[in-house]
Amino acid sequence: MPSPPPPSRPVRRQFMTTMTADKAAKQQRNKALPVTPTAPAEARPIHMFPAELTKPLDAVADPIFLDPLIAFYILAAAHAVAAFYFPIQDCDEVYNYYEPTHYLTDGYGKQTWEYSPEYAIRSWGYVSLHAFVIGLRRIIPVWGVEVLLLRTALGAICAGSEARLYSKISRTLNPRLGMLFFLIMLTSPGMFHASVSFLPSSFSMYTTALGMAAFMDWRGGMRTAQGMMCMIGGAVLGWPFAAALVAPFMVEEFMTAYFTDKQEFIDFCYRILDGSVRSTIVLVLQFCFDAFFYRRIAIVPWNIVWYNVIAARQGKGPDIYGTEPWHFYARNLLLNFNIWFIIALAAMPLYFIHTFVLRQPVFKQSYLRGVFFLTPFYLWLAIFTLQPHKEERFMYPIYPALGFNAALGSHILLTWLGTSNPRSLIAMIPAKLRLFFAAICFIAAVDFGVWRTLGMITAYNAPLSVYKPLRLPDVTQTGDNVCLGKEWYRFPSSYHLPTGVSAKFVKSEFSGLLPGDFSQAGKGFGLYPGAWLTPSGMNDENKEDPSKYTELSLCSFMVDSSFPGTEPSPLEPDYINQTDTWEKLSCEPFLDASRTGTLGRIGWIPDWEFIPSKYRRQWGEYCLLGRKNDLGKSERFQTCSVDRSGVDKMDMAGSSSLIVTTKINLGRAMYILNILSARAYMFRLCSHHHRLLNQPFTAQRHEQYTYNAAGQHQCHPEHLITTTGEASHISWTSSRSSSLSHTACCRWPKTKTRLPSRSPDPEKPTGTRPKAPERPDGVWFPSDFKRPTAAPYPDWSLEKTKPLPYRPFRYGPKYNITMGLRTMHWDEWIELDNHYPKFHADKKRRIEERGSKCFHTDPNPQVFEGAVELLEELCGYLPERYPSMFRKTEHGMVNLFANETFDIRKDVLTMNGNREDPMQMAARMVQDDLAIMFEKEDGQMYLLAGAILLPGFWRLQDKLGMSLDELHYSGDVPGYHDKLRKGMNNFFRRLKPESPVNRNNYFLQVDEDLAWSYSIGDEDNAEPSWDTAAANRAIEHHHFRSERQSLRRLPRSGGVLFTIHTYFHPITDIAQEDYVPGRLASAIRSWGDDVSKYKGKAKYGDVLLDYLDKKHEEQVATGLDLSREDECKAYPY
Repeated sequence: MPSPPPPSRPVRRQFMTTMTADKAAKQQRNKALPVTPTAPAEARPIHMFPAELTKPLDAVADPIFLDPLIAFYILAAAHAVAAFYFPIQDCDEVYNYYEPTHYLTDGYGKQTWEYSPEYAIRSWGYVSLHAFVIGLRRIIPVWGVEVLLLRTALGAICAGSEARLYSKISRTLNPRLGMLFFLIMLTSPGMFHASVSFLPSSFSMYTTALGMAAFMDWRGGMRTAQGMMCMIGGAVLGWPFAAALVAPFMVEEFMTAYFTDKQEFIDFCYRILDGSVRSTIVLVLQFCFDAFFYRRIAIVPWNIVWYNVIAARQGKGPDIYGTEPWHFYARNLLLNFNIWFIIALAAMPLYFIHTFVLRQPVFKQSYLRGVFFLTPFYLWLAIFTLQPHKEERFMYPIYPALGFNAALGSHILLTWLGTSNPRSLIAMIPAKLRLFFAAICFIAAVDFGVWRTLGMITAYNAPLSVYKPLRLPDVTQTGDNVCLGKEWYRFPSSYHLPTGVSAKFVKSEFSGLLPGDFSQAGKGFGLYPGAWLTPSGMNDENKEDPSKYTELSLCSFMVDSSFPGTEPSPLEPDYINQTDTWEKLSCEPFLDASRTGTLGRIGWIPDWEFIPSKYRRQWGEYCLLGRKNDLGKSERFQTCSVDRSGVDKMDMAGSSSLIVTTKINLGRAMYILNILSARAYMFRLCSHHHRLLNQPFTAQRHEQYTYNAAGQHQCHPEHLITTTGEASHISWTSSRSSSLSHTACCRWPKTKTRLPSRSPDPEKPTGTRPKAPERPDGVWFPSDFKRPTAAPYPDWSLEKTKPLPYRPFRYGPKYNITMGLRTMHWDEWIELDNHYPKFHADKKRRIEERGSKCFHTDPNPQVFEGAVELLEELCGYLPERYPSMFRKTEHGMVNLFANETFDIRKDVLTMNGNREDPMQMAARMVQDDLAIMFEKEDGQMYLLAGAILLPGFWRLQDKLGMSLDELHYSGDVPGYHDKLRKGMNNFFRRLKPESPVNRNNYFLQVDEDLAWSYSIGDEDNAEPSWDTAAANRAIEHHHFRSERQSLRRLPRSGGVLFTIHTYFHPITDIAQEDYVPGRLASAIRSWGDDVSKYKGKAKYGDVLLDYLDKKHEEQVATGLDLSREDECKAYPY
């Protein structure tokens, strides 16, 4: 007899506990109900709720029964084999789970749109659990063990859930039924791979098994709360749809309570409340995890349901990723469970026949319980068969239910085969023949499962193996890229790559949305900023984002496949056979499904010669390739040293005067020439002033080099500088090579503050540039260039980030008139600081007061397209660079500070619902003024679009429609005709979308108005000029006005875009900075008459210079070391 329930709990109805038949009859008599007489075993009457009750199987003595602990060990061993050898089948498993986990554990990884905070349909709580497991790798310090460790752990957890359900089936229902369940789960190919899959559907499979075990075992009372927490809590943390599987069990318990007394119904409600509280706790914990990572309110289970159900009705949802016919799951489950799936489908009819027709009990529980146990499989299969979008992993949660159904159906069939009833036709068949038939069917099912499993492992295991050579020493280095084209969906995760080596995608025939990269923003962004920073280019419509691709030239390694039956295409070339470029590092056979027959695709067929070729499996190659001339230290790091006698040496030492690394695929001869010329150039720069200058050098093919220069400083050996230069012409001449004999001595200046510079000296010529592309005047061929994704601005704050201290003036006595261009890093395109609120308010006021006088877009379609392109660029860049202030939306962007929502669709173009000019909208977004010039048929660039709201000294209405020459001539720009015109026109024509530049200039102003310097006259005067300004105003009225301009070509429209960021400070403020008064005074005195007139020096020169001289003298008197100025104030700061 079972243990009695606690005194505080009422005694359950007969069918809720396992009781003897005598006690059941006694309770029925006490209630004055008619008692059904006990019938023979073959013909007992069936009642709806009274059970066929017997002694509980607490200590099972049946010889068929296997100890649950032993069952666990066997299952865990089988799953461990799967962890080692079974391929990762689903790219969702890699990109949606392994890669985010890699981000948590290693700081970088691929990011899908589902992890964009804008959508948030994947839970960081679920991923964090697995990241904790992988964190245990520190105990096993072996590279590449992470995936194996996690998969083994998942297999053990799965084995535990299976063993528990097996135990409950055996103890509660029937030992033979439990053993059948155990064997089905052990030998089925479906369980072999689902058990170790890092997927929410697998997690739900574990919790479904645990929940079924809880609902199945009523000994000692119902475990409703435990079952609910397992199944609903598992669904919340894993896959929300799996919560549907709890429905049949809840219906059973409701009916139990409904047909019992009032107290039982109260207990039922209590158990429901208990289970709901437990499940809610799981939801709250998950919510806290996701709120921490996403930095916003995100109820991920609801987001998943919304996307898959509601969004699906709006033309989005999962159906855009493909649909399958209704019989997809039937075919799939037949492969993964073979005959067991057929028996599982037949389980309910067999159960009804056995119970109602043959009137025989199946197990020691009421028949109605059997109905509820069998229902989840049919319910789930029906729900998902009706969905157009189908995937194999969607069936994982019902694998335990399928196993139970198959075990119950098999149990019934075996009962029929083993019958001794003389009235049965089956009994007429000899017992040995029946046993033989049953054994053959069982062995065939097991063999088919093993056959298919072996076939999957041998056919598709290559992606887990080919990356092994990357573990070898000196094969990779930090920053290398392993590229994938058509094989992107078989990438087994970044855990198969060495630390610092990244996976990248090159364009293939696939035209959907590929994963991007989690932001690697560092200091100032807290923990895991990549989880909450909104990535660019993400969408929930599977629309391709070209920025997800990388250039083939940046690939150090390539993973590709080659199949004899597949023809290469321009987008999917056969990299394996491009032996001039790529070298095989590792190759594994991979099944060529297009040339292999059905049997060969389903399972394992040996490659024996006597098997006809049409039945044998056909193979291709799956390879890891390395770029030639980019493998091994001997080619990756050509180390060149020069001694003082000028004798040239080539060695493999780790230290030398100069290291040159090339990343481009040139011939060996050209490669050596690059090294020699680069070395000569670097030595020429270093030898004169004994310091390294950031001067670019370029090659004829306009490729990028990374070079390291180190010299032996006479005082300290640690001065090593790494700089990056962009190629532009190297003259392959003997005169350049002859400078190799120069003595190289480079040093790093000791500075208190050194601001980064990636560009050459702006006041000195940098040599000739590449020739302009051949195209007709006024014609632009759209470029497919995409701006690189911007890294978030470190520690940026709207309240605390101060304007950069640009001080772009030099000591006299000579004032050089040049364009002053510097190469611009893409991250630094738009600069925002804590003056943004004032700039934004001034711009808003100017728009309201002056309207279209300050902004204009020419109606020419090319110009309009360029203005819209500018909006697209800003809406892509600003949320990346300043994620705390801008948030990207489906149709534009939101300015969180100003509460402005921009819709930049060209047929909409609204700000907060109000239609605006595209240049007006762009001006609201940034502190900069904006101008776009376009080339016309005469080859001249013309200002045709602009938003000039804070110009200071000029008006957009005066300049619109002017050519580049007219703009400068009308403003009397000094030296334009003689020194600037030709070079500037050539530069504008040849400017490429991938080569942005910037420059700085400065002016002096004798009033405090940022938008318009009223000292030169009213803004609406016919011809405002310095002539109207008051002379020698007090120094408090003097302001330093500096402009930081960027120039870039818009790739689609071909417009040349100017951004003009003004920095405006009182002279009395900047004069407090070390060295500034003396240098600014010297620069002003170096101006020629033309520059002095252009800058209005006559109106402020006397007062300003007198003030600056006094401040300079004060600084010198207080101990300012003038000899260290170059160390502290590098141009343009």
